[in-house]
Amino acid sequence: MSKKVFLVVLFGYTTLFIYLISFLLRTPFIGIEIVQVQQEWKIQDFAHPEWAENHNIERGDIILEINHQPIKIADDATQYVIKGASSILTQSTQGDSKLIKISYRDFPIQSFYWVLLPIVYFIMSLIICIYLKLYRKESFQSINIFVLFILTVALTYGAIGPSGYLGNISVFIMSNGAIASIILLLHFLINYLQLLDVNHRLIIKPTYLYGILIISCLLTLSEKIIPTIYEWNTIFILLGIAFLIFYAFLMLLIVYLKYRKQQLLVLLFCLVGPFLPMLLLYLLPMLLFQQHVLAMAYCTLFLLLIPILLMLTQLPDYLFDVDYEISKIRYYSMLSLVASSVVVIGLYFILDIKRLDAFKSFLFLFIVIFGLFYVKERIDYASRKVLFSPKGDYVHFVYKTIEQITHMPSVDKLLKHFSEALAQQLSVSHVEVHTYSTANRVANPKIIENLALGTVKRVDGRYIGCLHETLDKKYIVTIANEGGLYLKKEELLCLELLIMYVSNFIDNTQFVEGLIEQLDTSQQGNPAWLKKYIWLQLENEKSQLAQELHDTILQQQLYLIRELDVAQIDKQLIKRQREYLIQLNVDLRHYCEQLKPPLLEKQGLRVALNKLFAEIERQANFTIIHAIENVVLDSPELPLLIYRTIQEMLNNALKHSRATYVKITLTASTQGFELVYFDNGVGCDLSEIDGKNSMGLQGMKERVYAYNGSFELTSALDEGMHIVIKVKE
Repeated sequence: MSKKVFLVVLFGYTTLFIYLISFLLRTPFIGIEIVQVQQEWKIQDFAHPEWAENHNIERGDIILEINHQPIKIADDATQYVIKGASSILTQSTQGDSKLIKISYRDFPIQSFYWVLLPIVYFIMSLIICIYLKLYRKESFQSINIFVLFILTVALTYGAIGPSGYLGNISVFIMSNGAIASIILLLHFLINYLQLLDVNHRLIIKPTYLYGILIISCLLTLSEKIIPTIYEWNTIFILLGIAFLIFYAFLMLLIVYLKYRKQQLLVLLFCLVGPFLPMLLLYLLPMLLFQQHVLAMAYCTLFLLLIPILLMLTQLPDYLFDVDYEISKIRYYSMLSLVASSVVVIGLYFILDIKRLDAFKSFLFLFIVIFGLFYVKERIDYASRKVLFSPKGDYVHFVYKTIEQITHMPSVDKLLKHFSEALAQQLSVSHVEVHTYSTANRVANPKIIENLALGTVKRVDGRYIGCLHETLDKKYIVTIANEGGLYLKKEELLCLELLIMYVSNFIDNTQFVEGLIEQLDTSQQGNPAWLKKYIWLQLENEKSQLAQELHDTILQQQLYLIRELDVAQIDKQLIKRQREYLIQLNVDLRHYCEQLKPPLLEKQGLRVALNKLFAEIERQANFTIIHAIENVVLDSPELPLLIYRTIQEMLNNALKHSRATYVKITLTASTQGFELVYFDNGVGCDLSEIDGKNSMGLQGMKERVYAYNGSFELTSALDEGMHIVIKVKE
C-alpha cells in the first residue's frame, strides 16, 4: 500500500465515519413505537421507559407533531417507530398537550457509548495507523492488513448507533463489518503464523475466508429487492461470525499445543479472547434460543481492546514486555497477598480490630509490599545486576545464541551470526561490528578508548559496546535503529552477558585459526603429533577389526574344523557343515563389503545406498522411506562420508530405536549436500547420550565435523530422533 493509497483509505474510512456519526449528532435515538388508531397516532411502547417516566409520557398518549411538523407516513401504514427527533408534541389521555425537547442530556449512557466513545476510539485508531505507517513500516509484519483491521473495527463500532435509524449504509456496515473485521484478523494471524514457521492443515488460505464476506454483502444488498431474505441473511451473518470466531480460537489453540510457542499463547488470549463474550453471550444464545444474554453493543466493547493488544504483541519491542510484566505482576502479587494476609489476620485476632479497618490495612500493606518489590528490583539491578526472570526468555536467547556460535569456524562468521541474532532479538535495523586500532582514528576516539570490555553505552541515539579487546585493537559493536533507540534494562543486561561470552569465543576461535594457519604454512608437511595421532587411530582400527574377526569368523571356522575331524564317515553331517561354511563365507563377504562397499566406486552412491536400504529392511522391523537425489560432488571422499553416515544411522536404528519407520532424505545444496534422518522410535535423553559418549553418534559427529559440516540432533524420550547434517565442499 503506497502512501497515496494509504491516504485514500484513511479519507474513505473517515468520510464514512463522519457520515455515520452525523445521524447521532442531530438527535439521540428515542425509539417510540406508535400505532395509527382512527387517524390518530397513539404511543404503543418505549425503547427507553425511564425517559418516558421522567417526562410523564404514558402508553396511549397521542403524538401530534414531530419537530414542529405533523407526522408524515404512507397511507397504508398502521405502525411506525419514531427513531430520532429534536422535539415532539404529545397529548395525554386527559387532553393536556405537552412539548418535549429531546437532547443527549436525557440519554447520558447513549451519548457516551454511541457518540463519545466511538469518536475517541476512531481518532485513536487513526493515530495508531499513521504511526505504524510512518515509523513501523519495516518492522511491523502485514501492516496493510493490520491498518484495515483497526479501521474496520472502529468503523463497525461507530455504526452500532446509526444502525438503529436503519440507514442503508449504516445497516450494511453493521451487518458486514463484524465479519470483515474477523476475516482481516484471521488474515493477519495466518501471515503471523507463517512468519513463525508454523504449519498445520487447519491453516487455510485467507482468500477462502473472503468468500464468506462476499456472500454476506450480496445477501445484505439483496434485502432491498427481496425483503423476505432478511431473516435468512441475519442467521447467515450470525453463523458466519460464530464460525470465524470458533475457527480462530481452535486454530491458535491447536498450533500452540503442537509448537508451544509463547507468542501463540499471547495471541490466543489477547486477540481471540475478546471475541469469546460475543460468541458465548450473544451469538450462540441468539442461534439456539433466539434471545441474547448480553446485548451486541456491550459485547462489542471487548473488541475495542484488540487493536491495542494486537499492536503490543506484534511490535517486537514489546512482545516480550507484555508477557514479562504480566509474569512479574503475578509473582509479586502472590508474594504481597500472602504477606499482607498473614499480617492482617494476626492483627485481627490479636488486637481485635474491626473488619473494615482490617480490610483497609490489608489494602495498604498489599500496595506497600508490592511497591517495595519493585524498589528492591531496581536496587538489585543497580548493585548486583540481578533482574526478575520468571520464564528466562532472555536467558534462553543467550543460551541459544551461544550454542549456535560455538560451531562457527571463523571469527568473521561468528561476528556475522552474532549481529544477525542480536538484530532479530532487539528488532533493530542496524547491528554492525567494527575493528578499531590505534592507527584508525574515528569519531569520538575518547569514548571508544575509555570503553571497557563488556560495557555498553548510549551515544547520540545509538548504543556502542566493546565486544573484544587486544593490545592493539578493539572490536566495537554498534546498535542503531531508524527513529532512535532505547534499550531496556533487561536487554542491556542480556547484551552485556552475551558480549562477555562472545569475547571468550573470539579468543578461542582466533587460537584455532592460528593453529590451522600454522598447519597450512608448515614447510615440513604435517607436524609429528598429527602423524602420530593418525597412526594411532589406524592401529586402533586394525586392532578392533582383528578382535571382531577373531571373535566371530575365526572361532566359527575352528568349530567347523573340529566337527569335520569327527565326522569323516557321516556324509550328511559333512553336507550340513559344507552348507554352513558357504553361509559363513557369505557373512564374511558381507562383512568385507561393509568395510569397503564395492558398489560405491563402481556404480555410484545411489546404487550403493539402495542395496544398503534393502539389506537393512530384511533385518529390521521398520520401513525405510528414502528420497536420494543425484548429488554432484567434486570431492571423491564425500560419497563415502554420506554412505558411512547413513550406514551408522541405520545401525543405530536397528539396535536402539524400536521404530516403525525411518525416513532419510539426501538433497543437494549450495556447494554441498543436506542429509536429514527421522524415526518415530523411543528417542533418547540427549544429556544421557552426551554423558555416555555414544560411539555411534560421536563417530557421526566427528566424521561430519572433519569436513566442516554441521550436525544437529533433536530427540527426547518417546519422541523419536531427528538429525540434520549439512556439509559444504
